[in-house]
Amino acid sequence: MSYALVLLCGGLSTRMGTNKAFLPFGEYTLMEYQVRRFRPYFEKIYLSVPKMTDSWMQLAARLDCTAIPDCVEKIGPLGGLYSCLSAVTEDLLFFTPVDAPFTSTNAALTICQTLEQAIETNPSKYACVLKHPTRGMQPLSAAYAKTCLPVIKHMIQAENYRLRQLLTPEHTVISDILVPQEHFYNMNDMPSYYHALQMLAEKQPALFPPDFISQSDQPIPYVSFSAKSGTGKTTYLEKLVACLKEKGLRIALIKHDAHGFELDQPGKDSYRLRKAGVDTMILCGPDQTARLENHTAGEPSLHQLISSVKDADLILIEGYKFGSQPKIQLLRRGYHETPVGNLENTIAYVADFPYDPTPENLPVFDTTEPMKLAEFLFRVIRNKQ
Repeated sequence: MSYALVLLCGGLSTRMGTNKAFLPFGEYTLMEYQVRRFRPYFEKIYLSVPKMTDSWMQLAARLDCTAIPDCVEKIGPLGGLYSCLSAVTEDLLFFTPVDAPFTSTNAALTICQTLEQAIETNPSKYACVLKHPTRGMQPLSAAYAKTCLPVIKHMIQAENYRLRQLLTPEHTVISDILVPQEHFYNMNDMPSYYHALQMLAEKQPALFPPDFISQSDQPIPYVSFSAKSGTGKTTYLEKLVACLKEKGLRIALIKHDAHGFELDQPGKDSYRLRKAGVDTMILCGPDQTARLENHTAGEPSLHQLISSVKDADLILIEGYKFGSQPKIQLLRRGYHETPVGNLENTIAYVADFPYDPTPENLPVFDTTEPMKLAEFLFRVIRNKQ
């Protein structure tokens, strides 16, 4: 089967106030940035556009792409899928929004290959999607086969434009590949665009002024702890935090819960008001203040959460084991003796048995001696100041 990529450019950009595709992004416009990074993976790239204009034709020609206008207008992404799948000769298309600048290029190709393999054994399959931990299936980071066209046509005739309803269990493959959290990042407004530029600056610092990603003086150091559930992360972190506090450090903690959580209790005034529709709730008492926000634009990235922390000397992170942030791996004899997640940027191990980190030659700390890791982290912080 043959594959191609489609960049969805049909959004109205009402919250952004200008067409996202033409925003500056590093050395290029966002559109050109996307085309350039996907080009090594997809020989053919299509631009799904609201309608054909001279500017879209000229841009597509300059980028060696093909623009495909919506043949059914103003019905959202479903119209882009229908128009592109109807117009191309390829068997499979991977669709991604132009305003998702960190979609994994490797994942895009792997999802196409996964769908091809699924169709070989079950021809009724026509879509392959990723499943976000809290937001469910992601239909705009997915591969679709041309065999779904009759279903889309029927949905359009019935004026049913809800893309998720195309993803029925009998026709859809859920990909189990692991992608970084930033894969799902979308730029919906100017603040999210500016934050995306900060994320890009961390990846390509030479393109930005030296102080572009600084917050006030220096970024706060951070490190995450990765382990299989049940290993004892929280118990160990309790002891580690106590040791760090002995050294006079102010500690912030970011904990990720893929299943969601409730902080205020059912029946309390704050809970009732938040369930009634309050988007931001600030709870203040004599000793502490808590801020609860609904995610109208999706779960914030780890970089956003880190950037929001103030007045701390060190940020400890529990979770996000597939991210690219500095990590410490926790291991436990007889239960969890091998690292988990993405090992990129692992800086140390903590274990309750003799662990050999060869060939990495990284330090290994005993779980019974948290002060030694505290001293190690203290040195790391001092070196970054």
